[in-house]
Amino acid sequence: MLAVWAQRKIRAHAMGEYSMRVRSRAVAILAALLIGLGSASGAGAAPASAASNVTARWLLYQIPVTNETGWSTYNRALFDYPADLNGDCQNTRAEVLIAESRASVTYTSARHCYVRTGRWYSYYDGVWGTLASRFELDHLVPLYEAWISGARRWTTADRRRLANDTAFGATLQIVTSAVNQAKGEKDPASWLPPRASARCTYAIRWVQVKYRWRLTMDSAERGVLSRLLSGTCGATMIAVPARGR
Repeated sequence: MLAVWAQRKIRAHAMGEYSMRVRSRAVAILAALLIGLGSASGAGAAPASAASNVTARWLLYQIPVTNETGWSTYNRALFDYPADLNGDCQNTRAEVLIAESRASVTYTSARHCYVRTGRWYSYYDGVWGTLASRFELDHLVPLYEAWISGARRWTTADRRRLANDTAFGATLQIVTSAVNQAKGEKDPASWLPPRASARCTYAIRWVQVKYRWRLTMDSAERGVLSRLLSGTCGATMIAVPARGR
């Protein structure tokens, strides 16, 4: 009888432990579900996937705001631009001139290393042109701005990828020499395209590039972009850019 009583106690104890494990697991699952629901309903909830479309204004607020530093240590040579990434003798400028031309291009020599003519549109100022010498390749986010927004802490390889980023159209664009010189190394708090209708596109692309390359922005920059990305411009649906680094 004593042996039977002992076996029953052992079975009861085992069943009790099992029940406790089941209850603990159920509580953990319920907590995880509640946390997930809370995150999904929050104002800063992330899109369902990296490929999801979001509003331009939503993307703006994913970029950290902090003071920018490192002005005195900037050196453009640290970005290794322009580079011939695929060894075909065409550097980054030539590659983008070819890609953005609205007509077949001609070259300065039979080797096809440098572009002579094509047809380009500079959306900052609304100017068309056919001579490559009258256009420049603009880093939408200037390399100096990238440096003080985080790139100073990167590896040389990462800076090179940013400076020669032909994989994402917003990073590099063809504009007239005049408007590119006027823009210089300024951010949106100091310069905006002279063509008012280009400013929405400019603001959206600026945010996309900063997000893609994990760069920060300062409070003045955020303020101007917040105003530009209000209303219908800010409600524009865009794809979340793939990260560059």
